[in-house]
Amino acid sequence: MSTHSGADGGGPEGAVPWESAPGGAGLFGRETQKQLVETLLTDPAPQGGVLRLRGAAGTGKTALLRYAEASAAHRGIRVLSAASVPAERGLPYAALHDLLRPELARVGSLTAAERAVLDAAFGGGPTAPAPAGLAAAALGLLVTAPGRILLCVDDLDRLDQASRDALNALAPLCATSRVRMIVTERPAPSRSAPHPFTATLDDLPDPAARALLARSGRTTRYTEAQLVLAVAGGNPLALTELSLGDGPLGDAAGFGMLPATPRLAESYEEDLRGLSEPARAVLLVAALSVSPVASDILDAGGRLLGSGRDARAGLAEVVARGLMTEKDGTAGRRRHLLFPQPLIRPVVLCLEPAARRMAAHAVLGQSLTSVPHAAWHTARHTAGPDEDLARRVESLADGPCSGTDVLIALASLESAARLSGDPRRQAERLLRAAEMAVDRGLVDRALRQGRQIDTAALGALGRALQLWVHDLIPGNTVVGRERIVELCEAARDVSEEDPVLAQKLLYAAARRCWWQQAGHDERRAVRQAFTSMRSGPSDVLDLSVMALTDPLSALRPPEPHPLPGLKEEDEANLMAQVAHLTNDLDRAAPLYVKAEAALRADGRYGRLPQATVPRAMGQIWLGSRWDIVHSLTEESRLVAERTGQPEWVARATAARAVVMALEGDHEQALEYASEVEEHSLRTGLNRQLQLAALTRALIASGNGRYVEAYARLRALFAEPAGPYAYEEFWAVVFLAEAALPAGETEDARSVVKHVASLTEAGRPPLVERMLAYAEAVLAPDQEAERRFLRALGPGAEAWPLLHAMTLFGYGAWLRRQRRVTASRAPLATAESLFRALGARSRAEQAASELRATGRASSARSTGDVAGAVSDDVAQVLSPQQLSIARLAARGLSNRAIGEQLRLSPRTVASHLYQIFPKLGVTSRAGLAARFGAEAE
Repeated sequence: MSTHSGADGGGPEGAVPWESAPGGAGLFGRETQKQLVETLLTDPAPQGGVLRLRGAAGTGKTALLRYAEASAAHRGIRVLSAASVPAERGLPYAALHDLLRPELARVGSLTAAERAVLDAAFGGGPTAPAPAGLAAAALGLLVTAPGRILLCVDDLDRLDQASRDALNALAPLCATSRVRMIVTERPAPSRSAPHPFTATLDDLPDPAARALLARSGRTTRYTEAQLVLAVAGGNPLALTELSLGDGPLGDAAGFGMLPATPRLAESYEEDLRGLSEPARAVLLVAALSVSPVASDILDAGGRLLGSGRDARAGLAEVVARGLMTEKDGTAGRRRHLLFPQPLIRPVVLCLEPAARRMAAHAVLGQSLTSVPHAAWHTARHTAGPDEDLARRVESLADGPCSGTDVLIALASLESAARLSGDPRRQAERLLRAAEMAVDRGLVDRALRQGRQIDTAALGALGRALQLWVHDLIPGNTVVGRERIVELCEAARDVSEEDPVLAQKLLYAAARRCWWQQAGHDERRAVRQAFTSMRSGPSDVLDLSVMALTDPLSALRPPEPHPLPGLKEEDEANLMAQVAHLTNDLDRAAPLYVKAEAALRADGRYGRLPQATVPRAMGQIWLGSRWDIVHSLTEESRLVAERTGQPEWVARATAARAVVMALEGDHEQALEYASEVEEHSLRTGLNRQLQLAALTRALIASGNGRYVEAYARLRALFAEPAGPYAYEEFWAVVFLAEAALPAGETEDARSVVKHVASLTEAGRPPLVERMLAYAEAVLAPDQEAERRFLRALGPGAEAWPLLHAMTLFGYGAWLRRQRRVTASRAPLATAESLFRALGARSRAEQAASELRATGRASSARSTGDVAGAVSDDVAQVLSPQQLSIARLAARGLSNRAIGEQLRLSPRTVASHLYQIFPKLGVTSRAGLAARFGAEAE
């Protein structure tokens, strides 16, 4: 029993200082019920003074009751509380006495009749008072206290019968008094209460469940959180209690659930109280069984009890209590036993001692007709090695492992490894489990399995396995480049004994070459090992090795030879990777979509960023809007961070930085670029530095600093023998764009010519169009139009960003040739495309060029305040003067303005000399004020 008084709480009525309420974390998704509590506490409360909170175990009834207590105390309402105490359940009026104890000192102010009733109840009188009379006396006692009172009764249905009858009689009397009552109880068909003051607490909806899980802080890994969400089913207590843990997977994993904690088990213990021994035995066998077949479970229950008749009686009792249901089989299937509340299963296991669970495993191993399922139970109580049993248990890991089925597969592999007498077979099973755990993002589980591999007993194979496991675990890429040579040597050592492992090691070495931007020697070592070990048609893993070490050699790769045992989504992901690395983004995009969908469906969150990040990057060129880039990179950062993949966190961040720089959000882009650079310096994975450099170059060009932009981009081509691909091809586009205003046209032509020569063997469509753009922008005037028209040929619309850049370049060139009328259409289209993408700074640049032709931009025609200018300013300035004035008002120097508008600084100064008197200002500050006023 507990009491609270709100007299010292202070504060106005209304909102509750909710964070101070005990159990507050359990109230996610309970807004409706909280509102009913607040309504009850108003004076007077509409439609009665009692609120009943009904819900199953763990749904947060007590947490909501604590919320009510805090809310009442905040309003200055006195709170009296009582709860079920199992030891006092046989004592009449024990709970009612606990509830009224703080007020019993006022009993002298009651009438003699009321005192007699209370004395009969609490003093052990010879005759028990009637519930109605006791309720009236209790209310008389309560109303002698000043102010309002809230009675909070937890687990009304679990109180002693006499107290329960009295409180049910008291409930209707509260409607006409200063007393309010809130009771919690489990749902039961025999109880009902009038609407609206009966609130049922169902399982939480998904958003609220996720918020509560995050608040609990018990799960730090993304996939573990997904497993908890699936197993908890929205039950608030389960969401705050369940976790995967770091020990061996227990019995619950055999049927795809997480182990119950003592606190969770305690909340359900009342549901199991009073079961007979046969019912307890059948319930244990059913809860433990990995098969739901009723005849198998009854047979096992009969073996455990020594009597099939007792087992049938026990099952009937369990079904009558609502703990299990029977479902008739259809289409030849046998009858199944199901649990309406699945959490009962791990709770039962938690409450039963280990010896009794072992006995249940033994009988289930003898009774289940499914060979793999029977093997699982036999293995749970088998101590020594048994290869035949290990093979049968391992078969449970075959097939799809979506959702919580991964727990079954992992537990089966761990059990099979424990039963293995041969160190190699044990290592293979543990490695398979580690690979599965990594795929699902269960990094800690993979580490545990990897550490159990006895590499010392396996010689060269053991060393190779050790290297592969180390490279397999996310976050272990931070090793010097010497590891690349080690991986190649290990691959050679086991190429005959285990060619599959050798191929994986080569792939790991190639992957390191890419992430670490390894030099010529390391890449050559991988290629030499590859050529010496691999012969015949290339499969998709071979193509990936080539693309990772020398992307130009993988341009237009052949159709891969099938790789045995490779899942369809893995093949799609690897083929997408090959296409992506060679900038064949059109081919990569649908493959990544396919792989992403399969990875999500299968719960393979550890692999998800490897599809979503490059897909997001491809959408920078392929998308007509960049919303999808933001959503994919944001999700990828979260998933990669919570699956222990810092390199993919940085990659997603780098992609986000690039798109933000293109959008003109330079401050945030710069912050992301700095984050990526810091990660690269810390880990040695400098692959992201190119994207960070590209981001900084785009920020510079977006602010008119073309000389700086060109220098940053040019540095990406400092190594002529480098494996040009991907980021370098992107850089070619922006290098050509910056070359003219930076005065580096000739140098840029040499870079473009060199890059073009490297791809003569075959170019993906996007690379072909990128080079066409660069050649057009850098072409002499006599060749420019022909090259622009070639770059704008059929199909150019497939890449909206590049199309908009080409249109802008063409329109700007036409205007410089004084073909003003012809320049308007491409400039207007370019502006429209930039705005649709979200590239604001580029859209403004196109609008500025368009205004310089004497035509209003789309921003002005659609009422864009930032692009609008009053008629009097537009009338006194020429279009070119208006563009110069706007840029000067933004604080750009004469040189920066000249770079943007392709004018010399002297010409800009001359125009400003004429602009100032026309607008009645004498400085750039005056221009800023004038244009600021116009914008307002």
